[in-house]
Amino acid sequence: MRKIIAILFLMFFINANAQEPIQIGITYNEATARIEAFKNVQKKIEKDFYSKYKKDPNRIENIELIKKNYFIAQNRTLCPFYIKNTLASYAVMYNNEPNYAFYYNILGNLIKIDITSNENYPKKTYGYSRFGNLISVALEASEIEQFVYDENGKLIAHWLGDELLNKNNKTPKMLKLKRGK
Repeated sequence: MRKIIAILFLMFFINANAQEPIQIGITYNEATARIEAFKNVQKKIEKDFYSKYKKDPNRIENIELIKKNYFIAQNRTLCPFYIKNTLASYAVMYNNEPNYAFYYNILGNLIKIDITSNENYPKKTYGYSRFGNLISVALEASEIEQFVYDENGKLIAHWLGDELLNKNNKTPKMLKLKRGK
């Protein structure tokens, strides 16, 4: 009798909670992240796609905004990159093309293009050279974890939060990098 009551209770409890969505987290390691990252990867993009971005049309304005620590312009967002406190390059993300980032040197010449596949996790970002060739693939597994591979599938970086980890998920002894905010 107790078994029947317990079974009925479980059935009622399961049915009562059946309307709540089940949330499943996907965990990746270096190998599974590589497989997911390289699914349907495009090794080259057409020049027609990025030819209008070969030169930053707003270079002077963008550099002036960055010097003043303004990173949002009327139709774009800017992201500067520094070497020893000197502006080395910057990225431009246009509001009307949120899945694309165009990286320029300080002369305004295109050096890299990033294309993000979607807005949900896992996110894939494909990096292409100024010639349209694949140079990197990143799988952002969650808000805090990202795997980055070169075009051949070799692990370049594994970020966990703000910490760079090696292939054994340990902080490199000689190199303690922190990703900029």
